[in-house]
Amino acid sequence: MAVTRAKATSLLNATEMGLYDDSRANALRGHSETKLARLVTRARTARDRARDLEKRQRLASRSTTGSKSGRSGQANARTGEKVELLADILKRLEAQHRETAKAEKAAARDKAKTAKSAAASGKTKAATAAKPASGKKATTKTSAARTKAGAGKAAAASTTSKTPSKKAPAKRTSSSAAPGVKGKAATKRASKTATKATTKKSAAESAGISPKRALANTRKLLAQQEAKAAQPKPWDGLGNEGTAQSAPGFQSPKARARVLELHAGETRQAPIHGSISTRDRKNQGKRDHRSK
Repeated sequence: MAVTRAKATSLLNATEMGLYDDSRANALRGHSETKLARLVTRARTARDRARDLEKRQRLASRSTTGSKSGRSGQANARTGEKVELLADILKRLEAQHRETAKAEKAAARDKAKTAKSAAASGKTKAATAAKPASGKKATTKTSAARTKAGAGKAAAASTTSKTPSKKAPAKRTSSSAAPGVKGKAATKRASKTATKATTKKSAAESAGISPKRALANTRKLLAQQEAKAAQPKPWDGLGNEGTAQSAPGFQSPKARARVLELHAGETRQAPIHGSISTRDRKNQGKRDHRSK
């Protein structure tokens, strides 16, 4: 069924137009087997839905048209054309799906055959490579056995021809040593370990300071800093006829009151003083009123 794109657009909705585009010749070649299966399912569902709609429309228009089929003139013609178009789309998708399924099955069979042939050729190569190696091993084993037999015979002949020699005196073992020697060796070992421990301890003390020594040094430095801080400063005697002040503090009661007042303002202790933001808003209101 040859239908132009303009005609298909007037009959199909957006989803069905997607099926129309996927069923064109150029698009069909690029679809896989799984995608074609999904498209076939969607096209069949759309075709069945349009067919059911046409059937319901015919039954509803029997009384108005006066015909048994429910068709007269242009009644339900567009729905019938839509059914034919969707059926044609489904037919093309099913044909392409069958072809791609056959091609994929053939490719899988060829791949399996090539894998089997490669495995068989590998087995034959391994068998041919193992045969000469086994022959070489057998020949080497036989030659080694022959050389061992010849060496054994020569050794037997040499032992029979030689005269029996005197036995060498047995060496003294450690068990035959006197108990006094053991005691001397133990004392030497103990003295060596003691000297090693003392040398390690002296080396550690010379390399670093012990914790007790470090604590004593820290306390000494703190005492020196406190004594230095307690001494009068050179600038304390300026303006006081060379005499230093007895204790640090406020210069006058007025200065003390002023400092306390500033501190109270910073910490906002008195709620009646208000806040800085409140004063700023009032001042800004005054400026705005003046500008008017």
